[in-house]
Amino acid sequence: MMGTLAVHAKHIIGGQVYYTFLQQEANGNYTYRVTMRLYRTCESGQNIAEMPASVYLTVYDNDNPGTTAITSPLVGRSSFEQKELAQVDPCIVNPPRVCFQVAYYTTNITVAPNNKGYTVSFQSCCRDNFMVNIIAENMNGPAGNQGTGATYFTELPGRQNGIPENSSPQFNKEEATLVCAGKKFTYDFSASDQDNDELTYSFCSAYKGGRATNNTGIPDPAIPPPYDYVSYVPPYSGASPLGPNVTIDSKTGIISGIAPDPGKYVVTVCVEERRNGKLVGTLRKDFHINVTTCVKQVVAAMPDKYTECRSMTVTFLNNSTLGKPYHWDFGDGTTLDTNDPAPLPHTYAAPGIYTVKLYVDKNSNCGDSATAKVLVFPVFHTDFSTAGRCVDKPVQFTDRSTTDMGAMAYYKWDFGTGVAADSSNLANPQFTFTKTGNYQVILYARTSFGCEQYDTTTLSVYDHPPLYATTDTVICINDSLKLAATSDVPGTFTWEPASYRIFDENTATPTVFPLVDTFYTVYFTDQEQCTAEKRVAIDVRQQIHVNAMSDSTVCTGDEVKLRATSDGPYGYTWTELGSNTVVGNDLQATVLPQPPSQRYEIHAQLGKCHNRDTVGMKVVDPPRAAALPDSTICSGSRVLLRASGGAYYTWSPSYYVENPRSAITWAKPTDTTLFTVTVTDTLGCPKEVTATALVKVVPPVQAFAGNDTIVMLGTPFQLHASGGVRYTWSPSAGLNSTTSPSPFAAYDKDITYTVTAYTQEGCSGTDDIFVRFIAGPEIYIPNAFSPNGDGKNDIFRPLPVGIVQMNYFRVYDRWGKLMYSSTAYLKGWDGTVNGQRAPVGTYVWMVEGVDINQKTISLKGTVTIVR
Repeated sequence: MMGTLAVHAKHIIGGQVYYTFLQQEANGNYTYRVTMRLYRTCESGQNIAEMPASVYLTVYDNDNPGTTAITSPLVGRSSFEQKELAQVDPCIVNPPRVCFQVAYYTTNITVAPNNKGYTVSFQSCCRDNFMVNIIAENMNGPAGNQGTGATYFTELPGRQNGIPENSSPQFNKEEATLVCAGKKFTYDFSASDQDNDELTYSFCSAYKGGRATNNTGIPDPAIPPPYDYVSYVPPYSGASPLGPNVTIDSKTGIISGIAPDPGKYVVTVCVEERRNGKLVGTLRKDFHINVTTCVKQVVAAMPDKYTECRSMTVTFLNNSTLGKPYHWDFGDGTTLDTNDPAPLPHTYAAPGIYTVKLYVDKNSNCGDSATAKVLVFPVFHTDFSTAGRCVDKPVQFTDRSTTDMGAMAYYKWDFGTGVAADSSNLANPQFTFTKTGNYQVILYARTSFGCEQYDTTTLSVYDHPPLYATTDTVICINDSLKLAATSDVPGTFTWEPASYRIFDENTATPTVFPLVDTFYTVYFTDQEQCTAEKRVAIDVRQQIHVNAMSDSTVCTGDEVKLRATSDGPYGYTWTELGSNTVVGNDLQATVLPQPPSQRYEIHAQLGKCHNRDTVGMKVVDPPRAAALPDSTICSGSRVLLRASGGAYYTWSPSYYVENPRSAITWAKPTDTTLFTVTVTDTLGCPKEVTATALVKVVPPVQAFAGNDTIVMLGTPFQLHASGGVRYTWSPSAGLNSTTSPSPFAAYDKDITYTVTAYTQEGCSGTDDIFVRFIAGPEIYIPNAFSPNGDGKNDIFRPLPVGIVQMNYFRVYDRWGKLMYSSTAYLKGWDGTVNGQRAPVGTYVWMVEGVDINQKTISLKGTVTIVR
């Protein structure tokens, strides 16, 4: 069950196994007390396993390597400790919690004497995947190789490789230590030995693990040795697990230095014990160290030395916490208080060596300080020159450094090859580069007073010196040409063939005047006798050619790109012949021809050779497109669109147009539409011109005559129409007006009135209202209804005639349960209760209302549901 082990193992952060010799048994066997310390993070919570209650310690016989363990006891946890940082620097902002747990598992192991001793091992499958300095490997490999796990073991000594009566050393401290990234720190990995053996400390490589687990969450017994090392991420290694700035004292076991970047690091320390010069055994401790970003409230920071000696004035850099008061003590009896962190120049009165101290927030409990060594022995200046850049030939480096005080005391040249041996301590060395390339050469120099500076330059080493020459070119047969060659280094030039029409062939700039196509070659030799050559091809033309584009017809107002072709790279001039105006100086020129026509000439010139050609442009007006009418139509109507001004027409959107390619066509838009017609003609201007016609569509008229109603016989009823600006009613029977939006109706029969509503544009729509005239005042109630959803008699409701107010309308079942209640006019019961159909049967109803005479009418009765 790898899931159980993974949850557990990723919170195990280290371990060690050590032993103490107890006794030799009567049968000659040796008994040791073996202890494993297992380290775990202090995290707790769901899906986070606690420290295991038991572990397997598996013993293998090194004399008989194989897959079978001689014993593998399940060892219970004997004790448990939790280590937390005793005191946190109060000047650290939001300090992290530093905490880990230590569990002890101790058992007695008895083994027979042998030559090579015994290995006692514990393995877990999976380290944390996010360790910075080791590679997280495959977590699904076979047993024994299941990713970057961990193996903690010790070796009980045999007759050949140790002393059987020996006890291993034990690490002294289990302390929680805060390690801040980029800061100095110490970590105590010291040990003691009860046999008083000599102890030597070193970093060493951690071991992989990788075992499956049973369903208890306890790793299975370890596989037999030998064990594989973890793979480290460069530049880290087992010997340098925290980078080059962290070391371990071989005599004390104290780890110290500048901590690396934040993250989790695997660190393994090996303690070798020797007795009388003989290696007795090795104790190992594997531990995960967390390096944390620590933000202090105040940090003082500046370079730790100023040794350039450029002048009596030294500019000090302040990289400290911003927004704090700074106190400078320049070491010469002068001080300065400032809040400005900008670079600070200070001039010393006399040469010497000074110690500068910078205090930040000096009067605060969390203040900080930094010191720097300052050398003031001006003026010191480093400089050097080089001679030669040819590969496989010595390059001379000459020191030109100067100092006004003391003498030059030390040189260190780095010739930039990346090979440590390629350096020199001479003042003026020579060095031979064996490969071409760019080399960053650095000179470090120091004076007898300790002033030190660097000077650097990039040296380009070549197998052929740099050489630049005239590019291949063409000339007129009647002309001469001055060639040119240059180089970045000193040297001599020679041109060939020296015998063919060339002057000054031993200079960088000869003059040639060939009569036929010719190749001239320049040879360059630098001062180290490295050579280079370049060939220049001269194409000699007896005549040149240029051809302008064909005559064309263009549209008025359009720019035109004139084009021409030629047989060589010449000088060109375009001229508008009518006004003799130059319009371009290339094979292409952009012009704006004016009506009715214009003519252009292109002139090509190569020295004394010339040629020319012309092109004409006829200028034609584009079509003058028109579209009409802008109009307004009623919804469902159509309009006749008309266009003019060209020979060909295209209407869009075409969906509403009967014939989109006709100048005159019917259109029937469904809503307001801007119709665009594209017009072209056959007069020579290919430009498409557009015109538009806007057709506004009046939406369908939403005429409304009112809801069907019941009116008391003999009582006038006022109608109300809406949806238009004027109206007509029909039939006229019983109406006092057929054009009023709100006429009165007085009639003695049921009747349907139709109203026609008109918009401002004259568009119209109709609607009907059914008016039923019944004697009243009265409330009429049906005695049955059939709520079956067929649209007929589905609702049981009262029909109030001459009733101005409904007090209530209620329906009960035969047991008196309320089934429906409402005070709304003409609202009724649909035969359901809480969304469920009421059973077929008889129900009791009650209704009450107030009529037009303010008389209350109360009725009750029964109704039958029929389905």
